Amino acid sequence: MLLKRINGRSLQEALSKVEKECGKNALLIETLETSRGVTIIAGRQEQVLAKAKRHKPESGARPGNWTRGFAQLAEAASASGLSSTLLRAIENALIGTGVHLDRPGDPAVAGISARILKSLIKAETLGDPAYRVTAFIGATGVGKTTTLAKIAAAAVRDRDETAAIITTDTYRIAAVEQLRAFADMLGVPFEVAFTPMDLRRAIQRHSEVDRIYIDTSGNGPFDQQAIYRLSGTLQGSDPATVLCMSAASRRVDADAIFKAFSSMQIDSAIITKWDETTAPGEVLSLCIEQGMPLTQITNGQRVPEDILPACPRALAEHMIPQAKKADEASQ
Repeated sequence: MLLKRINGRSLQEALSKVEKECGKNALLIETLETSRGVTIIAGRQEQVLAKAKRHKPESGARPGNWTRGFAQLAEAASASGLSSTLLRAIENALIGTGVHLDRPGDPAVAGISARILKSLIKAETLGDPAYRVTAFIGATGVGKTTTLAKIAAAAVRDRDETAAIITTDTYRIAAVEQLRAFADMLGVPFEVAFTPMDLRRAIQRHSEVDRIYIDTSGNGPFDQQAIYRLSGTLQGSDPATVLCMSAASRRVDADAIFKAFSSMQIDSAIITKWDETTAPGEVLSLCIEQGMPLTQITNGQRVPEDILPACPRALAEHMIPQAKKADEASQ
């Protein structure tokens, strides 16, 4: 059994037991009030994923080889791009919750599946102090510049922070002018850094602002020399590094991008262009399986409107819409 029922006389006591038995990054599935206090269904996140990765379907088994009670949900989520590894992790975890997987129709399956998926998604916010100086990296055409503009606008207009924008993308004149115009509109300073020394000096000049955002040139995953140069450019300035990945990327391409940029220190990821695909689960699955925190999802070209925080619950319900429908039907 991958999940445990942990009891406590209070929520605090139960959570303390969960941390002791399942670790600080425990996968929390459900919290229930009982006559004796609180029961939490939880497990070790790494065990759930590790067992799923070890699973190998029997020879001659039908595609997916899902239990009858999970098959319909798995097939729908798979069509949206959610990986078989994640779906297997969810199915394995369901076994410890007492739902009926031997036959279809248990209304609890979708809701608990969504809660399990939610627990597997790590999320951070670019408003944290660790992201005071942030560099946006990624392949060409994923929307780094537009994403930076949206995030800078949120910092200045919504959180009333001071900011500065720096670009090292000297290959695209249009991108430089686009950012310059946007910085002027926001009323924040803008600089172009041609060398690593330029970047360090620019960051020092703006040491008193709340946020510094660094745009970088797009680099293909097979151009290791370009990625090496980018790493060298950023290394001396030590910014938080956010990898922008298009939701429209196929999993094989997303894997190549992640592998190429993993030679750098990646702190978190942003999934862009969520609105441009019917299978965003492929990139989402990669981030979850790699333990990569998500900060934002972009879903359009409008600046600054089309950007959302990476909410684990919303993402899980998008991948498993049956859960939201069941919840609405019960109300």
